[in-house]
Amino acid sequence: MTHLIWLQRDLRLADHAPLFKALQRQHKVVIAYIHDPKLTIGDANTAWLAHSLSQLQQSIAAKGGDLLMLEGDFEACFEQIIQKYTIEQVSYHYEVGQPFKQQQDLALQLCKKHKVGLQPFDQAWLPADQVLSQKGGTYSVFTPFYKKLLTLLNQVALPLNAPQDLSACKLEQPSALPADLIKVSQQPWAIKMLAHWSTAEDTLAVGEKAAWLRFESFLHHDCNDYPDNRDFPSQSATSQLSTHLQFGEISMRQMLYALQAAKSNPDYKIHALDIFIRQLAWREFGRYLLHFHPQLETEPFQAKFAHFPWDDRPDLLVSWQMGKTGFPIIDAGMRELWHTGWMHNRVRMLVASWLTKNANHSWRDGQAWFAHTLIDADPANNAMGWQWVAGCGVDAAPYYRLFNPVVQSEKFDIHAEYIKRWVPELKNLPARYCHAPWLHQASLEQYGFKLGKHYPKPQLDLQQSRAEHLQRVEANKNYT
Repeated sequence: MTHLIWLQRDLRLADHAPLFKALQRQHKVVIAYIHDPKLTIGDANTAWLAHSLSQLQQSIAAKGGDLLMLEGDFEACFEQIIQKYTIEQVSYHYEVGQPFKQQQDLALQLCKKHKVGLQPFDQAWLPADQVLSQKGGTYSVFTPFYKKLLTLLNQVALPLNAPQDLSACKLEQPSALPADLIKVSQQPWAIKMLAHWSTAEDTLAVGEKAAWLRFESFLHHDCNDYPDNRDFPSQSATSQLSTHLQFGEISMRQMLYALQAAKSNPDYKIHALDIFIRQLAWREFGRYLLHFHPQLETEPFQAKFAHFPWDDRPDLLVSWQMGKTGFPIIDAGMRELWHTGWMHNRVRMLVASWLTKNANHSWRDGQAWFAHTLIDADPANNAMGWQWVAGCGVDAAPYYRLFNPVVQSEKFDIHAEYIKRWVPELKNLPARYCHAPWLHQASLEQYGFKLGKHYPKPQLDLQQSRAEHLQRVEANKNYT
């Protein structure tokens, strides 16, 4: 029997159930990745994908196997593999959201057509249908979901070891990286962006080994201080593992078991470990929601927001995208995103609040931009996060909560270190002027700084835009 291991976002060898089970059965195995340029998440995500696949290909080759990579129409490529290698069984890790659902539906149709077995495996801590309320219902609020999840963590499967011998996966002719991936990864913007993720030795920190090194570094150096420092964007206090998780270079199960094991080590604070585990659970919650509510990628969870009067102001949207809104903390975040493909989580909430509530742009506009520019763009997290901030999703932030960028900046970037890093126009100004420069125009003149010339004036009035947002939401209550 020839067994196809179809890869999507599970680019690792350890804790890879489909591969482990196929090798255990002593089958001939084909490990394959299909790149359909029409079915990608976004450009930044694709640039990382190219390097991640290259690293995986090297890891497989080092153990005597090969990675088959095809490029083109997904349906045609999948059928080609089935016919050329006489595939009798296909295994893969189940993914939520687009473009994965579309590919999984096509794979199911083709397997039925060719009478090939198809078995999905779950990468989540637990399958979604195991995390239900006492009445058998699904959760739409994080806290009760998390409490139920905690009672079930002892049922999470142990991570599987990486195979040592992949000779069963040897092909007659090794594959080359798809041309489209090479093209994207060699674009000047991609090279510049990915340079931010290189080690001191100028090696790109991508792939399974790099994921583990980053996780271990966070655990050893930053985890104990994570609860106190995670909200400050100028500090390197978060794990920055989101991209590795999005590509499956490390699994959630591996991390959970390592964190639970660390609780027996007196060098680690149990409270800090638990807070980090809770943050990981948000990722589980996003997948859970999209599993039961696939429409969340395109429709508001709260039906009344289908009638919400969003504005269409291209000038405000472009100013936001380019980091030229005139609000330094917002601009710093958007420029960090543009240059690195990543943004600090608190700042993600701030920029989302500004776009949806102050500028009154649809959450879909922000969701699309994040999908295009984030290297860790994840369909579930992206949909959940944008709807949460916009107030139209499950477990949504209260409609009256607008993150004030000036207050947030003064609280979490008090010395303006983050702002000055990404908005160099302000680097020579005292920190106290950097949070809201429009309030200090007379004082700025002594530094030769003129608002509107050296840095944009605010694109909108915070108080007025807040009041207008509250009026719109109050009026929208009439819809059911």
